[in-house]
Amino acid sequence: MNAVPEQIESEAAADADGPDLSIEAERAVARRFMGRIQWESIVIGIGQCVVWLVNWGLVLSGALPLWAGFLVATLCAGLAYLPSHEGQHGNISGRNKRWKWLDPLVGHITLIPLAQSHEVLRVTHMKHHAYTNDPELDVDYGTRGRHWWNAALNVHRGGYAAGEQKDAVSRHAERDPAFLAGLKRGVPVQKALKLIQLVMVFFFPLETLLLWWLPSKIALSYLAVYFSWLPHHPMEVTGRYRDTRFWQIRLPRYLDQSMQTHVIHHLYPGIPHWDEPKAMEALKPFMVARGVPGAEDIPEKVRFNPLMA
Repeated sequence: MNAVPEQIESEAAADADGPDLSIEAERAVARRFMGRIQWESIVIGIGQCVVWLVNWGLVLSGALPLWAGFLVATLCAGLAYLPSHEGQHGNISGRNKRWKWLDPLVGHITLIPLAQSHEVLRVTHMKHHAYTNDPELDVDYGTRGRHWWNAALNVHRGGYAAGEQKDAVSRHAERDPAFLAGLKRGVPVQKALKLIQLVMVFFFPLETLLLWWLPSKIALSYLAVYFSWLPHHPMEVTGRYRDTRFWQIRLPRYLDQSMQTHVIHHLYPGIPHWDEPKAMEALKPFMVARGVPGAEDIPEKVRFNPLMA
């Protein structure tokens, strides 16, 4: 049997002089950043939803103008996905069985401004990780395109109900009973949120448009660009060390929720998002050795806002 590339790299590193860059050493470094309860996601996930709800009350009572409420709602919607994403991977609880209930709890609450189902996003996102950049099986493949605005627009063309995404979801549903069961649990939640939106249109048409529907659409475009298109563009390569890249942008990291570090997440999904910058520092030599796209440009010291072109 032929040795796989990772085995060859590991054996070569063990025989060479210098730092140990074996797969085993890499995994040992990564494990140092796993296992803690991610309080940041709890605070942001529940906090932004509370602000979103209070925002409704302030606008409806006349204490806040609708245009200001729209800005607040859009900000909340933009922050709504990341805590659910961490819950999807079990990172809010630190994969601790005692606190596992925190993952779906925070995941469901935080997604209300986006009118999305945590369970639907969880099972589909796991398939994205398993088949990243695979045109047949990656459920996020529809966000590809030459330019960022392709992703911003494509995410609204039916989502998981159209195109490659519908085909990929159908394939997984046919061959994976657990995936199908997750969809069946999550779709009613998503439909219920959409129904609530529809009912609210009759009572508060303009408010529903500007405090829920439009902010969620803007946020979904934002998420498609920064969480999917930029980390994986041009979506032509598969493989653990090749399907995600490090990238740079002339914006503070908090404006894109530090998605420059997304390559760490794809290599080790168990590392909490808020610990990825430090993990990136420690794992940089391994990523350079493995040929991770853009790894040579990773700063030696990841400060608050160093990841700039």
